Amino acid sequence: MIGCLTNNCEAQILKYDKTKNMELNLKQDITILGYSGAYLALLFESLSALNYCGKVTIIINEKEKRAVAPFETNISFSEIYYSDVELDSKNSFLICSNKPSTKKFLFNFYDKLWKINFEDFIPLVHPSSVVSSSVIKSPGLQIEPLSLIAPYTKIGFGVNISRNCSIGHHNIINDYCSIYAGSNIAGFAEIGEGTTIGPGTTVFSNVKIGSNSIIGGGSVVSKDIPSNVLAYGNPCIVVKNLS
Repeated sequence: MIGCLTNNCEAQILKYDKTKNMELNLKQDITILGYSGAYLALLFESLSALNYCGKVTIIINEKEKRAVAPFETNISFSEIYYSDVELDSKNSFLICSNKPSTKKFLFNFYDKLWKINFEDFIPLVHPSSVVSSSVIKSPGLQIEPLSLIAPYTKIGFGVNISRNCSIGHHNIINDYCSIYAGSNIAGFAEIGEGTTIGPGTTVFSNVKIGSNSIIGGGSVVSKDIPSNVLAYGNPCIVVKNLS
């Protein structure tokens, strides 16, 4: 059985419709939740390419190693433990992870702590990527360089699209999905919540992939894939149940 298909996904994503043309204010301060050294560098890469000139605060857990930026940047940033943070109503957030389970954990953890809203998360799109004006961009969407998003695709909260991806028209990509570098998704496909599409994967038109599944890199997905499975290959087949 496929999880989170057209009706559920569309209802979930359409509630973000008001953010379809949301743009990053290049002077607003940004709070980054979580710390992943490699992915943090990618966030700063996009911010730098956009000529961002605000201030970044990186929130880290007391159990984490204290953050040290593994890159050079002219952007002003600071690090602070979450227990020392004082939020105000103007906070704008990014999640520093491209792993679906970590993204969910970070949002739920800080939502419980601070009662933050989905709308407090900003979409971050590298300027070298092309996103059609008819695409619905939900809060927390992150798109790396040199990707293409075709018209009438709906993208859910906290989705990561890596570099050199091609996302066709009329797709539905639900919350917390991660699509890795060089992947191609044809038209009218549906990707369930929290699913990972490995690098270099091709997803055919009208294919439905369920929630919380992992599609291995280099796969060719020509038929539907259920929820909570590991699948890979050409053609892509289920090799393990993750429930």
